[in-house]
Amino acid sequence: MNQEFYVKLRNKLVDVGEQHFNMAHQGLLNLIIDADVILDLNISSGLVFTEKEWDGLAVTFDNLIIYTKNHFHEEEDFLRQNNYPYTDQHQLEHQAIIEKLNVNQRYILQGDEAGLMDIRIWLLEWLFNHVNTMDYAYAQYFLKNKK
Repeated sequence: MNQEFYVKLRNKLVDVGEQHFNMAHQGLLNLIIDADVILDLNISSGLVFTEKEWDGLAVTFDNLIIYTKNHFHEEEDFLRQNNYPYTDQHQLEHQAIIEKLNVNQRYILQGDEAGLMDIRIWLLEWLFNHVNTMDYAYAQYFLKNKK
C-alpha cells in the first residue's frame, strides 16, 4: 500500500476525548502500518518471505503486543477510576484482542504464510472497530456525563 493510503488511515481514527489515548491509538496504528508494509511487499508480489522478513514481522508483532497491552492497561485503569459503567465489557474486548494478537503471533513465529492476508486484514479491522466503536462509546459517555 502507498503512503497516501496510510495518511488516510491516520485520519480515520476518532477523537476519544483524551489526548493521551488519541496519541496511543496513533502509536498502535503506526505499529500496524509497520507490519502492513512488510506484509504488503510479500503478499502483493507473491514472493516467499525470507527469514529476515519473518524476523522483522515477528519483532514488529512483539512490539505491537507489548504496546497494546500497556495501552489497554492504562485505558482500563482510566475507565475504572472514572466509574465507566461498561469497563468490564471493555476489558473483555481487550482480552479477546490480545488473544487474537497472540494467535497471529504464533502463525508468524511458525512461518505460516497461509494466514498472512487474514492477519493483515484483521489488524486494521480490530483497531478501527475497537477505537471507533468501543473507545468512542466511552468518549461519548464522559462527554455527556462530564467525568
